[in-house]
Amino acid sequence: MNDFANTLPLAPGVDFREVRGRASLAAIFLGFAIIAASVALGNSYVLYGSILIISVLITLLWRNAPRPWIFLVSIAAATPIALTQQKFACNLVFAFWLVFFNTRYLFRLPKWLYVPTALVVFGIFTSSINWMSGDVIRSVIRQGTFAFNFFLGPFLLLPAVYLKLRDSRDHAADLRGLLFCLIVPSTLLLISANLFGTVINEWEASLHGQGISDGFINYRLGRVVVSFMRTEVGFILAALVCSSCAVAVSQVKGLYRLTAAACLVLNAFLLLSTGSFGSGFACLCGLTAIFITHFRMVNIVRVLVSAAAVCSILLITYYVAPSTTKEYLKKRYEHRVTKANDDRLVLWEIGVDQLLRHPEGIGLSLSVGDKNKTFVHNDYLAYAVSYGFIGGLGYAALVFGLLISFFHVRRTAINDHSALAIHLAGLGVITAVAVNSMTDHMNANRWYFNVMWSIIWYSYFCSRAGAKRPIPNGERQEGGVSFSG
Repeated sequence: MNDFANTLPLAPGVDFREVRGRASLAAIFLGFAIIAASVALGNSYVLYGSILIISVLITLLWRNAPRPWIFLVSIAAATPIALTQQKFACNLVFAFWLVFFNTRYLFRLPKWLYVPTALVVFGIFTSSINWMSGDVIRSVIRQGTFAFNFFLGPFLLLPAVYLKLRDSRDHAADLRGLLFCLIVPSTLLLISANLFGTVINEWEASLHGQGISDGFINYRLGRVVVSFMRTEVGFILAALVCSSCAVAVSQVKGLYRLTAAACLVLNAFLLLSTGSFGSGFACLCGLTAIFITHFRMVNIVRVLVSAAAVCSILLITYYVAPSTTKEYLKKRYEHRVTKANDDRLVLWEIGVDQLLRHPEGIGLSLSVGDKNKTFVHNDYLAYAVSYGFIGGLGYAALVFGLLISFFHVRRTAINDHSALAIHLAGLGVITAVAVNSMTDHMNANRWYFNVMWSIIWYSYFCSRAGAKRPIPNGERQEGGVSFSG
């Protein structure tokens, strides 16, 4: 890919006519307004009702304008609170109305995706004999909410949200969406919480031991609580580091690279401050996948220079980190590596024992154990415990199916630098998720969970559009293709 112009195929028909200007800007403004309102109001029925009304009206209003709607839903993924007492993710509410008004979207998804979906549906059915007991109505509501967020979200709703991007030819606009609607909002919220938030659980965090309590901090930002527990926030920070690095090392506009580099530095600093070795290792795996794939597609000298620059940025970030952060990392190294703490093995043993006692599943549960409930710290095992052996295979099939799809893209299949940047971002994030799912849990926080899966599916469908010739500036048209088209 030394010269994209030499590999451009014939331009296909215009399947995704672009909407320029005010519609996309309005979508971005509205998305950030939703986040600001959630921070200012917190858990408020006024906020819940407003988002419900907005989600219906905007989905109907922009049914002929996919990109502004996608931008809005992408930003809404970073809403730091879940809606109502049942805790529905904000972006999934928009996704629900999309498939409600046009069910055909669910039948246009990639065919391989229906296999893991069917496995989890089977697991939900078999596990129902355990969770449909006692108060049936309450059990159905609880399990239905879990399934909506953690099954329908990554398996069906988010793919439906980003499905239209496979017809896009404006790869620069696709990149803007990834950077400014998925990476930047969460980065701003996390760094704001770290810098301006108030610690609300200092005493509880100190109970975990002197020197390692920093990994159990929660901040209050406005009227919302932002979790900085390392087993939760480490997941999204690893994903944001990988996705921002992919943009920063690509041959795209200078503004995009500078913005991505700033996000890279901020998220790398926050990841260091959590002291999460599992997420740090997963992040390194994601970065390795990015540079290996980049090496296959562009000039080797450029890749080596980019890799050296990223390594320098990470080293400088560590060098300028406060002494308290370095001391915390030292304590974490002693706890996790030198003393070889085996807490994960104990938790996995509890999860395996639960699975062997109930191979049919117990219904989606965020914790395992009889008397002392605890997170199992392994998403593959957590889904297996929840939905049985078959349901657990469904989650593993989803993760590794996406991983194979990203790695399977041929060298000549992507013919634009912006499209390549998006592809590398998705590859890095799904690699980090596949690795981190072995040692941590990402379904404890709906915000972090949905942003990661949004980046993955956004990048997946943009990668499918990467083989199409970029649309020339003069051909961009007002209007848009209908969601029902």
